[in-house]
Amino acid sequence: MKQHLKIFFSILGKVLLVLIIPAFFYGVFYGVAYLLGAKEYSSSIETFVLDIFTLLFIFLFFKYYLPEVQKAVTKGALSVKLFIKLIPISLLVRLPLVVIIVILYIFFGDVVNEVFDKGIEFQWSVFDDSSWWTVLLGFSSFVIIGPIHEELFFRGVIQRYLASKYSTRSSLIYTSIVFALVHIEPSLIISTFFLGIALGYISQKWNNIWYAIVLHMLINLQPFIIQLLDRG
Repeated sequence: MKQHLKIFFSILGKVLLVLIIPAFFYGVFYGVAYLLGAKEYSSSIETFVLDIFTLLFIFLFFKYYLPEVQKAVTKGALSVKLFIKLIPISLLVRLPLVVIIVILYIFFGDVVNEVFDKGIEFQWSVFDDSSWWTVLLGFSSFVIIGPIHEELFFRGVIQRYLASKYSTRSSLIYTSIVFALVHIEPSLIISTFFLGIALGYISQKWNNIWYAIVLHMLINLQPFIIQLLDRG
C-alpha cells in the first residue's frame, strides 16, 4: 500500500509541475501584457500561449531533469511505412468510442448525446468569434503544439515511470486514466481515455514517441477536416 501511495504522489507531483509552472509564466506574461495595455484576448491566443510555455517547460524538463528518458523514448528507428500506417490507425481509434457511445445510448438515451455534444462544444469553444489568424493559432495549438508536449509528458514521462513499477498493461491503463482526468472536462473523459490507450500502445509497441505524437496530431486534425468538408 505504501508503495502504491508513493507512486501516486510521484505522479501527482509531476502532473502538478507541468500544470503549475507553465501557468505561472502564463500569468506573468499576461500580467505584463495587461500593464502594457493589452487587456482582451481570444481563447485561441490564451490556449496558444499556455501551450507554448508548457512545451518549453517540457523540453527543459527532459534536457536537465530526465535526459536519459529523452534518449529512451526515441531510440526506435523511424520508418516512413509506419508513419503511413498511422493514417488508418487514426481513423480506427474512433471505433471503440463509437461502440461505447452506442451501448451507453441504449441504456441512457439522449443524455449520452448531450454529454458528448458538451465535450465537442468545449473543444471548439476556443475558435468562437475568431479571426483567421486566431483560428490559425488555435489550429497550431490543438493539432501541433499540444500533441507534442502531451505525448512527451504522458507517454515519455508518466507511462515510462509506471512501466518500471507495474506491468505493461497496467502502466498503459493507469497512464490513460491520468491523461483523461487531466483534460478536466467530464464529457471528454471517456474519449480521452481511449485516445490515451491507443497513443500509449503505439508509443510502447513501436518504441519511439514520435509515432504517438504524429498519431495524436492526426486524430486532432480530423475535426478540422470534417469542418472543411461540411462547409464545402
